[in-house]
Amino acid sequence: MREDKSHIRRETVASMQRRCSCHDYNLKGHYMVTITIKDRQPILGTLSGDESNARVVLSQLGEIILNEEVSKIEEFYPMVKVWKVCIMPDHIHMILCVEDDLPQGKHLGLVIRGFKSGCSRAWWRMNPCVKAQGTQLHGSLQNSKVPAASTAGEEPLFTPGYNDKILLRYGQLDNWKHYLDDNPRRLLIKRNNPQYFTVLHSIDIAGHACQAIGNMFLLSIPQKVAVIIHHHYTLDDCARLRRQWLAVGEAGGVLVGTAIAPMEKKIIREAMELGYRIILLRDHGFPPMYKPSGESFDACHRGQLLQLSPWEYSSVKKKITRQECLILNSMAESIATV
Repeated sequence: MREDKSHIRRETVASMQRRCSCHDYNLKGHYMVTITIKDRQPILGTLSGDESNARVVLSQLGEIILNEEVSKIEEFYPMVKVWKVCIMPDHIHMILCVEDDLPQGKHLGLVIRGFKSGCSRAWWRMNPCVKAQGTQLHGSLQNSKVPAASTAGEEPLFTPGYNDKILLRYGQLDNWKHYLDDNPRRLLIKRNNPQYFTVLHSIDIAGHACQAIGNMFLLSIPQKVAVIIHHHYTLDDCARLRRQWLAVGEAGGVLVGTAIAPMEKKIIREAMELGYRIILLRDHGFPPMYKPSGESFDACHRGQLLQLSPWEYSSVKKKITRQECLILNSMAESIATV
């Protein structure tokens, strides 16, 4: 008889939380999991220090979660190891290693649900009135025939669901660990520079209503150049243009491009590593709560990056079409000539 894995399929239903539809979440694997406090209330700690030593000073609840609830994951699921934890004021990151397949009928979502339930119970113990309110609402909604799983009494501490990333390639684990270690510094930078880390909508740029994040001042710098590599360019052409474009960056100008073609991507990356100013046109918009990462985050912090997209964000991944490439290239040329 074929094994029923409907519980696994439900785990991959598209939502605001990221899921990989081709991944079996009851098998062994490595994950970075993020869960958020309901309404993003900063009740797990407070941000302290400056950009050189930013850190989160945990609240009583944050301390209980770190010192008591995290260890219960391995207690209830010995095959799941918690490699790293980062508790921020309003969310929690964990790197989990599922060393062996989970028991039949279990999957990663149930592991996270159990952890969240334990944290919620700790929250209820500290705030009995919260549990009473949740229970009262739970009962009244049951009387109105609303499914119990949708009631506020189930998980009053957290936003429903979770976000996960799956370890897929060599070196990704080190990047995850660095991301968690660097999280307090990035949060402090965003708070100190909100103008560079807020997604703007319906900004008229080159005849398109765009989403934008980064330093809008880059649009007004006179010296700009469009980084576009056409398929008929020779290697000598590319080398000559690379020198010209990087010279513009060295002189304080702005490189405008899509970084779609491999050579374009290589030149834009080189310009970013050199600390030059860049306007990057993206083939998709920005998801809710978007923030740049890695080199892009630091470039935004320095005011050296502006990201634009003429299209809204979609959770459905698709390959860019030739027509979309032409639109982005046309936008890059228009922006570079203003």
